[in-house]
Amino acid sequence: IASGALAPGAQLPGELELCERFGLSRGVVRQALSELRYEGLLERQRGRGTYVSVPKTAEGLISGLRGLADDAALRGQQIDSKVLLLREIPAGGNVARSLQLDPGETIVELERIRALDGEPHVLVMTYLPAAVVPGLVHKDLNGHESLYRVLREEYGLAIVSSVRRVEATVAGAREARLLGIDRGDPLLVLRSVGFTTGHRPFDYFIAYHRGDRSAFEAELSASRPTTARFERVPLTKEALGT
Repeated sequence: IASGALAPGAQLPGELELCERFGLSRGVVRQALSELRYEGLLERQRGRGTYVSVPKTAEGLISGLRGLADDAALRGQQIDSKVLLLREIPAGGNVARSLQLDPGETIVELERIRALDGEPHVLVMTYLPAAVVPGLVHKDLNGHESLYRVLREEYGLAIVSSVRRVEATVAGAREARLLGIDRGDPLLVLRSVGFTTGHRPFDYFIAYHRGDRSAFEAELSASRPTTARFERVPLTKEALGT
């Protein structure tokens, strides 16, 4: 794997073949495979076998104010979006609270599948107050277009701060189908409320990132105080996608 002889995504031989090839007992081979999985070099796919892991994308979305398009560009990756839903609807309770709106106020709901280098990577639901983004529902946000660029350049809505939270869950049937994974596969859920000048919330999104392709990293400094909190969240039927 380190030399590149086994490329990411390559399937390893079965345990018995490895035992015969290297003259080892099955217990030793299993231990070696387990250690490589713990190191993140291998992944076992139920009913299929063991494969060389595809390197995860180390995203800086929890340590900065960038959107996914800007973050990908810094890594030299290309992002493409496919709009699944773009409409104006009354705000429900949770969205209204997040955007500090009255329940029933009109919001823009945007749902997209976003691919990195051609592979489905994240399912994103974004909600914005319709009053601050007139005409957004008529714009084409497919392809390489960045929503944050549109908000910044066409609506004067620059994100100046945000509150972001990462949770772990598993893919339900719909998430699995849209992201090209199996139901029950791991997902990282990023929830974010973005604020513009005057600490006005204008952007709330929920992003389901593939757990086999994503990793979030943050740069910490002793010179800058950081507010962090750990919560134990009960596992619900909704979280399991059932």
